[in-house]
This record gives sequence, C-alpha cells and structure tokens, in this order.
Amino acid sequence: MTNLKEVARKAGVSPSTVSRVINNHPYVNEEKRNRVLQVIEEINYIPNINAIHLKKGKTNLIGVVIPFSNHPYFSQLIQGISEEAIKLNKKIVLFQTSYDNDQEIDALEMLKLKQLDALIICSRNISLNIIEQYVEYGPISIFEDITHSKLRTTYIDHYKAFYTALNHLYEHGHRNISCAINRKNSTSSLLRIAAYKDFCKEKSLTFNNKKIYENYVLLEDGYILAKDLNKSPTPTSAIIVSGDNTAAGLLLSINNDAKEHLSIIGFENHKISEMLNLTTIEIPLINIGKSLFNQLYDNNITHHFFETKLIKRNSVKNINC
Repeated sequence: MTNLKEVARKAGVSPSTVSRVINNHPYVNEEKRNRVLQVIEEINYIPNINAIHLKKGKTNLIGVVIPFSNHPYFSQLIQGISEEAIKLNKKIVLFQTSYDNDQEIDALEMLKLKQLDALIICSRNISLNIIEQYVEYGPISIFEDITHSKLRTTYIDHYKAFYTALNHLYEHGHRNISCAINRKNSTSSLLRIAAYKDFCKEKSLTFNNKKIYENYVLLEDGYILAKDLNKSPTPTSAIIVSGDNTAAGLLLSINNDAKEHLSIIGFENHKISEMLNLTTIEIPLINIGKSLFNQLYDNNITHHFFETKLIKRNSVKNINC
C-alpha cells in the first residue's frame, strides 16, 4: 500500500510538504503543490484520514447517544442537533444503545480514543460518575437536570410539567388519576413519580403505586395499556401518559364509550397529538437538540433550561366528582 513517504519520493519533495498539500496548507510552493497532486492522482493515493485527524486533534465527528431511533422524541432531538451540526460542517455519529451499559461506554471510549470530538447524551442508563470520568477527553452535553455536574446540561422541569398535568385533570373533576411511564428508575420518571406522590398528598388523595403503569413508550404500547387499564379493579377516569405516541395508541385502542369516560394527557406535543386532539405537555425538543449541540462549543460549562407548556385539547373532559 502506497504511503505518504512514497508520494514524497516520487514527487521529489519532503513528506512534510506532502502533508501540507493534503491539508491545504497555504504556504506551499505552487510548483511543488502541482507535482504532489499529480503523483497523488497517478498512483491513486488515499490519505489515512484517521492519521490526519489524530495529528490535527479533531475529527469533526460528534457522537449522539440515544436508546432507540423509532420514536419522535429522539428523532426531534436529532433533528435539532443535526441542523446545528450542518452549520459548522460537523458530522453526527449515532449510538443506538437500547439502554445497554456496554453500548453507552463504547461511545465514551470513542471520545477517549479521539475518534470523536465531543459527545451528546440524550438519555442514559449508566451512572453519572462513569460519564464524568470522560469529561477530560472532550466536551459532553446531556439532556438532564444536573446543574451540579461537570457536564454541560440542557433540561426541563419534569416535576413541574407532571404536576401541571395532574392539576389540569383535578380542575376538571378527576380524582382517580393514573399515569403511564417508560422506566421507573430513570431520572425523569423519578421526578414525575415524586410529583404524583406530592400531588396526592396535597389534594388528600390516596396514593396507589398500582396506578403507575411502567414500560410504555411506543405507539403499539397504547394497545397494551388499554388492556391493562381494563384489568384494573378501580376504574381510572384520567391518565397521564409520558409520551404522545403511547397516548395516541391508547386513544385509538379504546371504544367510543371509553373515550367519553377516560381523559388522557400526553407528553411532547408531537403532530399526532394535534391530529387526535390530545391534550399534552409541550416539550421544545428541536430547540433542546440545538442547545445540546451548541453547548459543546461554549468556553465554559453551561446549563440551559427550557420551559414546558400545557396544550389544552379535547381529550380532557369535565366530570362530576
């Protein structure tokens, strides 16, 4: 395989001159530049990009950690990240981890080995202690409220958002309220459950852990949720679903009679919630994605907060207490 030294020998120049030509260095004699380019074309020399990146100390590659891609929550984050990356001529490398610890660590190891310039973590399973050990190898931004951390963070107030949804249902007469989440042990779910417990205490409602339904994230999970709600010995009059996709699946899976007696609030305000007239909590995911990317280039560690908003539609109905 032809190497840089072979190109230099054939062109009658030093290896450093070849390197400067390959890297478009401005201070190269025009005659020498032309000779090098001619030899490169004649022998079809392909530079070792990894070696070039290692020498420059950058790859122009930004890693993005997501658990899965078949969900509008993460696709909107990626959209925001990608829009900003294009502006700076950066490329995105996706790590679809399915919340597997080893997959998440692989992304961090690529940052350590200088195969990435920076890393964005949209959702995680590994501990913050592990992630923070890699900060010295490059900037890391994360979609999470951890302002005490060494990490750059963009976040929303999950507790407040969930409490707002609960209060909206309460104001419409609902007292038997359930909720459906993805992972009970995630940071966002823990905050939402805390809001649920505190709300029940404040309104003198009985907190029942069985009213928290777990592992619902996709559209088709709404069908499973509908069946699980039917099994409950205590009828639910309202439910908060921590994702518009699952909320939409639930709405589409129940009959017309059930639709009249079950109020539903989703999360994120995706297009599907607008089409189905679902009340939802709006999360500005595209702008959050943009923030996560741009934070990587802040000189200092920054923490960006985004407000959420209740979008009122027809899926919440007044009932008699």
